[in-house]
Amino acid sequence: MITDQQARAIAYLLHEIRPDWPVASLMSLIDKHRDVPSLGALTIAATTKAMESTCQTPGPIFHPGPHWPEAARSHLPRPPSCEDHIGQESTSCRSCWADFKAGDRPQTHIGKHYEAPATAGASDIEGEQR
Repeated sequence: MITDQQARAIAYLLHEIRPDWPVASLMSLIDKHRDVPSLGALTIAATTKAMESTCQTPGPIFHPGPHWPEAARSHLPRPPSCEDHIGQESTSCRSCWADFKAGDRPQTHIGKHYEAPATAGASDIEGEQR
């Protein structure tokens, strides 16, 4: 269990690495995930994610992955299931990523329910030959 003092220390450290991540937001995020395996494991995972230029927000720190030390990975809580694809984790749903790459789903809805807007039927397309 991460203490308040430890959470503050990690939040300030991450803010120094990523000034665009506010301390208050980091504290709130860490507060929701105090049951991490250890302070050391969290520090490694958090700083690794903070150093990734593709990681725009601190949320992915708590997703399972290679940024966590091997010994800690088995102790992490399982992420929720994808809302649209049974048996896939919401943080890494292969089906959602395939939909995104095909242009059928926005990236903001990976692992979340998404209904594509209604499109014109094939017979409604102008110039279509029958």
